[in-house]
Order: sequence, then C-alpha cells, then structure tokens
Amino acid sequence: MMVRARVARHRAAVVGAVAVLLAATACSGADCAFDDCPDVPAAEAGRLTGTDPSGAVRWTTTVADLLSEPPVVSNGHVLVVGCHATHVVDVASGAVSTPSDLVQVIGVVQRYAVGTPAEGDAIVAAERLDGAVGGWSWQGSPPDEDADLGYRSSAVVTRGGIVGVRGQSLVAWSPGSDSWDSVEVPLPVGAWRLQRLVAADETHVVVPGSDGSVLGVDLGSRSVTWRSLPTRPAAPADVSVRRVGRDVQVEVWYPRTTVAAITGEAVWDTERWSLDARTGAARSPRTTSTGPRSTTRRAPSPTVLHDPSTGWTVTLGLRERPRGGCF
Repeated sequence: MMVRARVARHRAAVVGAVAVLLAATACSGADCAFDDCPDVPAAEAGRLTGTDPSGAVRWTTTVADLLSEPPVVSNGHVLVVGCHATHVVDVASGAVSTPSDLVQVIGVVQRYAVGTPAEGDAIVAAERLDGAVGGWSWQGSPPDEDADLGYRSSAVVTRGGIVGVRGQSLVAWSPGSDSWDSVEVPLPVGAWRLQRLVAADETHVVVPGSDGSVLGVDLGSRSVTWRSLPTRPAAPADVSVRRVGRDVQVEVWYPRTTVAAITGEAVWDTERWSLDARTGAARSPRTTSTGPRSTTRRAPSPTVLHDPSTGWTVTLGLRERPRGGCF
C-alpha cells in the first residue's frame, strides 16, 4: 500500500506538471499550432553543392523543402525526400526534377524516376525526369493489394532496372529497346515485410526472407543460388540486409522480452553476420548481442553523399522536418 501511494502521488505530480506546461505553451486542443511541414521561404531554402572527381565545385542549387528521410544516391542522382515533395538532383549538373505523378520515388533508372504512382492501380510506374511524354507502369493481374504493397516496400533499383518481391516471386524490370522487359524468379518464401532487398550488381540480388532466412538470387540464370538460415528459424521478429562494400551484412532480431526496460525500450537478441552477396559464403562469424534495438532511433541524415557511378560528391545543407507536436 505504501508503494502504491507513492506511485499515485508521483503520477499526480507528473500530470500536474504536464498540465502546467501545456497551459504555458498553449499547445492543446484547438490552440495547437504545430506544423510538421511548414513552408520554406526562398531565402531559407536548403543549399546543395556538387563537386566533381577532381575536387572542384561545379554547381550550387537550392531546394525549398525540409528532409523527411535521409537522402540517397541512385544512378547519378540524389533523391531528396522532402515533406512537400521528392526532389531528384542530377549529381553532375545540379538540375532538380520533382516528379509530379509519383507519391514515392524508389530510384532513378536511365533518366526515369521509378516509384509508386499517385493515381491508378499500378504497382509501380516510371516517369521521365525531363518532363517529356512517355513512361511506364506495371499492374498485376489479378490485383492483390497486400502483394503490391510488398513489392513497393521491397523494391530497389539496379544500374539498369528495378527489382522487388511480389508474393513469392522476385520480379525485375529493365528498359528494353521500345518497352520495359520483366524477369521473374520463383522463391521458396516471400520477402520480409517492409524490408528492402540489396542489389549487389546487375544480376545478383539479396532478399531478406519472410522466415528470417537470406536468399541470393541470380537474375541471369533466374534462380536462387544460395540460402542462409537463422539459428532460431521459428523465432525471428525482424530481419534486414544492407550492403557493406562487396558484402552484405545480415541482422536478425529475436524478442527477449516485449516489456520496456528501464530505458523505455524493449530488449532484443540481435544476431549479425556478413556474407558474400554473390556466393553466400560467410565473411564473418555470427555474433549475438542483447539490448535495445538501435534502429528504433532515427539516424541523422548524411550531409555528404558520394556517387560511386560518377565519382561526384554532393553536399547537402537542408534542415530536418520538425518532429514532435501537441499533446
């Protein structure tokens, strides 16, 4: 009873303090004025600078937006995902394109922005960056909203196409002479939901499997060439793969407890190992650690991006989208 009384008094004190804070900031109900995506005046637009392989600065441009996600490099372009729109910046010229018919841009393939269409039932679509007439879209038959979402959330671009998993098939698209050509590869399992593939090169793709395994796919032979299993196949709560140089680092999370620890975060067992993306050969021994999952904290956006395909470097000076709000 003594413990309960102390807890009750503590809660009352916290509630009172929060009420005072809200009253002081007028941040409640109809008085809340928080804007998580405010307009950016031209004078406050973020600045981007392009540097060629010799180290010479060749261009500077501005983008009047706030970053919603960390920017990424895609085939000679930088994707700047702002809260107002996604902006595609050419690393060699600084030219900025803002796709109008895509709500999410996955990457750039041969001067096409590829992503989720704003309208219609297409799974993915391609829009010309120069604004000229022409493009491409793919609609599955029969329609399957869950499988379509799985494709969009798993898809990545390679130098010449886009690759994702729909259901239990890996589907790759690349521009042909007059149209986009597809390659399909049957998989033993689907992809882990909301985790993207890794494109090792033009013909080798690594898939985080829905059962926690990791699959290596050769698009040239249209086959699964290797598979790496987790040590506890029935227990994974999440799995991800990311490219590190020529290899792929695998992380599999197992829940130790779902009760928040003193830090306020759940505790996980995390298994890590590295593989050769093309052969599946082990590059490092498996290690396991226990603690809060580091990915629960949002990583800061990089300020310098290097494009390996051109050798150019882009320096970004954009502010982050405000996080938080009224309570």
